[in-house]
Amino acid sequence: MTKKILVPIDLSDMPTMTPVLEAAIEQAKSSGAALTVMTVVPDIVAGLDWRYAIRGETGGSQEFDMKQIVGEALDRLNQVVAEHVPKGTKVETIARHGSVYEQVLKVAEELTVDQIVLGAHRPGLADYLLGPNTARIVRHATCSVNVVRR
Repeated sequence: MTKKILVPIDLSDMPTMTPVLEAAIEQAKSSGAALTVMTVVPDIVAGLDWRYAIRGETGGSQEFDMKQIVGEALDRLNQVVAEHVPKGTKVETIARHGSVYEQVLKVAEELTVDQIVLGAHRPGLADYLLGPNTARIVRHATCSVNVVRR
């Protein structure tokens, strides 16, 4: 029996993430499971400003406050959950920073989820396989994984 469902979503691609979230909500309703909706802020490398490159400096041009960026992602994730998840549904949100597949697998282990519901693009001529994050999660997860084709 499914008691905990993890739903990783990409906040930058909500039109295609909405069906994934809807599928997870339906599964949670039918099994009485709790949802954990998460997003991952990928690693950001400071850009190399051309002015630094011309002078031969390689220190980069900008520092990023990762705590602030992750906090903003969590705020946006909470908005998405408020808009899409019906009232009364057991749901929590998590925002992490790092490698997408590593963070999803880590959270799945930490929370001992029973299932991960995630999305994959429909294969086209240029993209016939699952995306690299989806494929890695499917291969390495220790729980069931439901891939929702978008």
